[in-house]
Amino acid sequence: MEKDILVETRTNKNKYSLGEEVKVSVIVANKSLNPIELIFPSAQRYDFIVLKDGEEVWRWSNGKMFAMVLESLLLKPDEKQTFMETWKPKDIMSGEYEVIGIVTSRPAHRAICTFKINS
Repeated sequence: MEKDILVETRTNKNKYSLGEEVKVSVIVANKSLNPIELIFPSAQRYDFIVLKDGEEVWRWSNGKMFAMVLESLLLKPDEKQTFMETWKPKDIMSGEYEVIGIVTSRPAHRAICTFKINS
């Protein structure tokens, strides 16, 4: 089933200025000929983690609460679902960053992309 699911993480730009908002998205797509059901152990469907030099500088879910309910998402063949958030960086340095987009189903699906923040 893993090869039937495509996960992609994106930012809306490759380069940002210091203090500029970064729009992030994670897309999960069904590349099979059959429907795929993703099972979620809580109401949380996704998460984003931003890293600089391997150190976490932001996690979208920090400080958030999610209902502990079993939920599912059915993706038809060639159907995709996109989850988006905005990171408002504060007190960070210029340089290269990684963002990990995670679809929090069980098993989880993740993808990474990189972007730069210039001074």
